[in-house]
Amino acid sequence: MTVIYLDDYRAHIDGEAKCLACQHEWVAVAPTGTLGLDCPECGAFKGVFKGLTAPDTVWECTCGNSLFFISPEGSMCSICGEVQVF
Repeated sequence: MTVIYLDDYRAHIDGEAKCLACQHEWVAVAPTGTLGLDCPECGAFKGVFKGLTAPDTVWECTCGNSLFFISPEGSMCSICGEVQVF
């Protein structure tokens, strides 16, 4: 039997990070939605991504836009208004 760990296949983000405790800076990789990071220098759970981050793979509308409004009917493209269900 082969065991597959789903976390190995979840989307991840990467980018510059900074520790709010010791000011150490590094490049971090974490699952999408991660709010805090362990600082590799001081060990405090006070690391944050610097600036905006986004996953490498994003959903795009047929018009090329990737910003959507979420509604009970699905995701509505902010440019053309097309509702898409994922």
